[in-house]
Amino acid sequence: MTTSPAFDVTALGESMLRLSVPAGQRLEAADQFAVHLAGAESNVCGALAAIGRRAGWVSRLPDSAVGRLVLRQLRSNSIDTGAVVLAPDTRLGTYYAEFAGPPRAIQVIYDRANSAAANMTAADVNWDYLLNTRYLHLTGITPALNAGCHALVAEIIQRAKAAGVAVSFDVNYRGKLWTTAQAAAGLKPLIDNVDLLLCGQADARSVFGLSGDERALLAGLRALTRARHVVMTRGEAGAVALDGDAFLSRPAVPVQIVDRVGAGDAFAAGVLDGLLDGSLAEGLVRGTALAALVLSQSGDTLMTTRAEMQAVIAKGAAAPASGIVR
Repeated sequence: MTTSPAFDVTALGESMLRLSVPAGQRLEAADQFAVHLAGAESNVCGALAAIGRRAGWVSRLPDSAVGRLVLRQLRSNSIDTGAVVLAPDTRLGTYYAEFAGPPRAIQVIYDRANSAAANMTAADVNWDYLLNTRYLHLTGITPALNAGCHALVAEIIQRAKAAGVAVSFDVNYRGKLWTTAQAAAGLKPLIDNVDLLLCGQADARSVFGLSGDERALLAGLRALTRARHVVMTRGEAGAVALDGDAFLSRPAVPVQIVDRVGAGDAFAAGVLDGLLDGSLAEGLVRGTALAALVLSQSGDTLMTTRAEMQAVIAKGAAAPASGIVR
C-alpha cells in the first residue's frame, strides 16, 4: 500500500524582513518602519496554507531572536517549518521599501548579502522532508543569490525528478541580484526540466529575449522547457497559459491596491492549488483571485480563507480586468 506524500507543496528559499514606510513618505526621512515577513517561496507556502493546503518550507535562519521571529511568523501562517536549520552567528536578510505612485517608482534597497540562507548547502537540506510532497516549488531568486545557491537549486531539481516529484518554478527575475544576461544563462538549464513554469511577460521579453504577442511569448517559453504547464502573467491583463497544447486565458480580478508586493506569489499558489485538484484552468481562476486578495491588504504574505477566495471568484466571474498580477 502506498502512502500519500506528507505535503501538498514544499518550497526552498530565503525569507527576509521587509521594512517599509507609508506611501508618499521617503525612506531617508523615516522615523519608524512597518515590519513584514518577506520571501517569495514562503509567501507561496503561506497562501497555500491559508486555503487549507499542507505546505512545508525549507531554509536556513539565524539562531537568534530575529530568526525565531521569522519562525514564529511562518508557524502562525500554518506553514510547517520542521526542516528549517538554525545557524548560530549568521544574519537575516532584510529589505527596505519606499512605496510611491507615478511618476515615482517603488524603491527597494536590499541588505541580504551573506545571509544565513544565502550560505545554505546541500548538507542543510532534509531531503526526505523536501521531496515528501506532490509539488516542489522553487524560484529564480534563490539561484541568483550566488553560485552555491545556483548549484543547490540545480541539485534539488535533479533529485526531485529522480524521485518523481513535480517541480514548479517561477522565474521571478530580480534585477538587483543579477543582469538579464546572467539570469538567462543561469535559468535556462534549470527550467529545462521542470513541470510547471511561471514567468512574467516582462521577464519573458527582457530575460529570455522573446518577442511577439502573448501566444508567441508562450510558444517561446515552451521552447525553453519540457514543462507541460507554462503560465505567463500579464499585469493588469491577467494571465495566459499553455496546458499541453491548449491555450488558456484569465483576466485579472478588479482590486483597489493597498500594497503592491506579493501578487505573483499568491498567483502561483492559486495555480498550484488548481493543479493539485487536476486543473490548470481552475488554477488560473484561483491564482487571479488570490493575487487580488493580497493586493488588497498590507504585507507580502496573504491572509485569507478558501471561502473568501471562492467568494472573490464568484463575485468577479463576469467582471472586466482591472487588477494586477505580477
